[in-house]
Amino acid sequence: MEPENLQTVFDSAFSGIRQAREAFTPQLSPREVGTVTSIATGIAKVSGLPGVGFEEVLKFPGDIYGIAFNVDEDEIGVVLLGDYWHLQAGDEVERREHVVDVPVGDGLIGRIINPMGRPLDGEGPVVTGARLPVERPAPAIMD
Repeated sequence: MEPENLQTVFDSAFSGIRQAREAFTPQLSPREVGTVTSIATGIAKVSGLPGVGFEEVLKFPGDIYGIAFNVDEDEIGVVLLGDYWHLQAGDEVERREHVVDVPVGDGLIGRIINPMGRPLDGEGPVVTGARLPVERPAPAIMD
């Protein structure tokens, strides 16, 4: 190959690499994870998540969720929501950084959802503009 042709090939290759590098957007995001230390009937003990708050949602393997209820310095007691029989000590638990909330709005009219706001009617995802916490103050009876 002629040196001029080789230079053209290199220039073209490096130009393509440069364009790909400039167009690349990493999809990384930090997340807090802990570890299941024990499982009892409907309750998991979790360690390694010191920032978790009362009634915060945690995600377990197999798309199982739980709610933090007993929040101690070293360990969290979590009420499990769903079929948790496959969970075991050593499993990873992910902090979701929000309390239990559900979708609200016109997109729910005629839909069937579970207590976590997931559709049960086979009609695809629930599309709404907002979510509200399940546990929140009731509206005032009188203004």
